[in-house]
Amino acid sequence: MKKQKNLSNKITKSLTGVIKKAPYPFGYEVVFIFVFFFLVGCQSSVEKAPPHFSKETITSGYIFNRLQARADQIYSVKSFARTTFIGKEFKQSFRQTLIIKGNGSIRVDTYGLFGQAMGVFIRAFGRMQFLDPAKNKIYSGSDVKRMLRKMLGTQIDFNEHLRIFVGHIPNFEFLQVESSRLDSDRTKYILKAKDTKRSGEVLLHIDSTTLLPIEMTRFEEGQKRYFVEWQEYKKIGSIDWPHLITLEFPARQELLRIKYKDPTLNDKISPDTFKLTPTTISK
Repeated sequence: MKKQKNLSNKITKSLTGVIKKAPYPFGYEVVFIFVFFFLVGCQSSVEKAPPHFSKETITSGYIFNRLQARADQIYSVKSFARTTFIGKEFKQSFRQTLIIKGNGSIRVDTYGLFGQAMGVFIRAFGRMQFLDPAKNKIYSGSDVKRMLRKMLGTQIDFNEHLRIFVGHIPNFEFLQVESSRLDSDRTKYILKAKDTKRSGEVLLHIDSTTLLPIEMTRFEEGQKRYFVEWQEYKKIGSIDWPHLITLEFPARQELLRIKYKDPTLNDKISPDTFKLTPTTISK
């Protein structure tokens, strides 16, 4: 960012040079007026610039504080979604509604090609449930994992991966930065961190302008365990929200992609939302 400040100084100096070279008697006044309105016109843009632009240097601690502050703003998510699962031998897409509360609760209602209910998955209070509308039966525990694998063709560890779907980083509070740098085109901060709770390393790509997470790769025992990409950020109120999220498992050759549609943030969610009874299905 110091480079950016120097660049600003160079622009100012070049404008000063133009003023000195302007011919008498009208040149000084004309160029001065131009420069004056140029600077006034730019003032609003400067005022809207991200706060870290005014800093001489950016530390990894500052970036992490900004990431945590953003995460603390998001309490819940409700959204329609188009979810795509791609594996070695399959590719399928579902229309879904997603309701996420905090870091521990999620409800996913899945619909078929013609809008028919295919199932309701709930993960809340440390347990998982799945409602099969066709059989009007509720499954729990290990049966849920089996049902999800059968229906979706893949399996998600919601204990770890749930944060990904709200634009945050798994095990974030346990990450310790070991190195950080600005990439060559100065568009991303690249941070390498160690997970102090679990074995593994995390490579983060953070947008240098917005300080929003755009990529994450987790390594364990030298192997790439999974890769995350957050894309298509748009404002919802004052919060930047990724409308396209990709979670990829290279070793399994599996990919999950969620495209949010009309998400709402921080609405009040009834506790009954995460309770299943036969025939329970959201409209």
